[in-house]
Amino acid sequence: MSQYHRVKDVEKLIDRDKTTLFRWEKEGKINPPIRDSRGWRLYTEADVEKMKQLINFNIGFSQS
Repeated sequence: MSQYHRVKDVEKLIDRDKTTLFRWEKEGKINPPIRDSRGWRLYTEADVEKMKQLINFNIGFSQS
């Protein structure tokens, strides 16, 4: 079974607030995550990697 990350875990992994995650989801920058029986968002490792790529792209873009 794949490992899933909750919002609070992803916040620590990518050093961003949950509002950023929700905004990216709303803007279509990341796919909506699966949800558990309580409706909590669960992100895959691939989702986290996509977020890290977004951050790296934005950092590189702002330094150009």
